[in-house]
Amino acid sequence: MKFFNKIIKSLLLVSVLALLAPSLYADSKGVIVVSKDVNVKNLSKKELERIFLGKTTIWDNGKRIQIGLSTADGEKTDHFFKEMIGKNQRRFKKYWLKLVFAGYGIAPKLFSDNSKVISYTKRQEGVISFITAEELENIEGLKIVSIDGKKFF
Repeated sequence: MKFFNKIIKSLLLVSVLALLAPSLYADSKGVIVVSKDVNVKNLSKKELERIFLGKTTIWDNGKRIQIGLSTADGEKTDHFFKEMIGKNQRRFKKYWLKLVFAGYGIAPKLFSDNSKVISYTKRQEGVISFITAEELENIEGLKIVSIDGKKFF
């Protein structure tokens, strides 16, 4: 009987952990936000990639696209870059250094934490930023942009 009790307890523990897994995974997700003047609700992954690589530089309203990024959480930011942009954070920075020194672009604004990115995105026009899901309570006045229909990734 003790053997079956241990099995049942183990199964319950595994079930509870499986139920908690989505909330644990949500902590690793991020969102794309834009300043309130940007009239974009959805972008394709390819459009997002073109924006973050400086290949698309003007919004539909004619304003220049500005990019804001936080360097605080390297792991989550790296995940975003690898999955959505196709480069890790280091390669992304090198890519932009080459563009800037060749005179072909204005580098993204890098900040030491997400709250500074959010503040920058609220203050400036035409800004697109990646933030982690933990910061969602601080984004009043910003718009979340879906990527291929998904708000979180």
